[in-house]
This record gives sequence, C-alpha cells and structure tokens, in this order.
Amino acid sequence: MSGDTPSRPVIISAARLLFLLLAAPALAQAPVDSLHTQPPRTALIRSLLLPGWGQFINGRPLKGLGFGAVAVVLAGRVVAQQRALGRADRRGAPDLELEDLAAGRNTRVLLWVTNATLAGIDAYVDAQLAGFDVSLGPRPGPGVALLEMRVSR
Repeated sequence: MSGDTPSRPVIISAARLLFLLLAAPALAQAPVDSLHTQPPRTALIRSLLLPGWGQFINGRPLKGLGFGAVAVVLAGRVVAQQRALGRADRRGAPDLELEDLAAGRNTRVLLWVTNATLAGIDAYVDAQLAGFDVSLGPRPGPGVALLEMRVSR
C-alpha cells in the first residue's frame, strides 16, 4: 500500500527512541534479585499508560522492550491507517472502502489496547511474585522426565 511507506521511518525512529529511553538504562541495571520492587498496582498503571514501562521497573527489560515495540508498531499502523482513511475520504472513495479502512484502523486500536492490557497484567503479576524464589527444571522420574517447580518465599 502506498500509505505504508511514509510511516515506516517514523516507526523505526520511535522504536529506536523507545530502546534508548527505556531498554539501555534497564539493561545496565543490577540483577533482578537486588532490585527494589514496586507495588503491583504501580506496575499495572505504568504498563497500562506505556506498555513495557512496568516490566522495565520490575527488572524485566526484554519483556518491556517486547511490549513497547509492539505498542510502537501498532501505534504507527493506526496513524498510517488513519492517514489512508483521510486520503480516501478526500478523493471521494465509496462508502464501502471507507468502512473497510475505518474497520482496519479500529482493529489496530483494539490490538494496541489489548497489548497495553496484557502488559499491565504481566507487570502486576511480576511485581506480585517478585519476592518468590522460583526454580523450574527437569527431574528424572521412573522412565519419564518430570517437571518440578519449587516456590519459596
């Protein structure tokens, strides 16, 4: 689509900016065990406002980068779709085409909200479980490899 090309450099620039602002300092932080944990509600609110922010504060920079990158890409796609809708409206496109473009935009907005919601839930759970020592690994069993999980507080 011709509407995708102009927005691509903006998406790349926004992704780089997100990395520089959030990922670079978080990757240089101390290990997760020595980090001061935040209240779970704070983590939830931060990730709802800016997907990935709660993960960075929880000491999970790769998760934060993943949620943040998805949010930036989806936001860029929403902007590109809205521009395409505006161009189609100005040239007098049929109503069916306008409805399809609006539906595509709305779908991308819904995906962005879903990503923010999942990021918030993930940050909340990570903050809630920050004090637990979880070890997960294989344990040999009678003829079968079993999976053992130990949780201690």
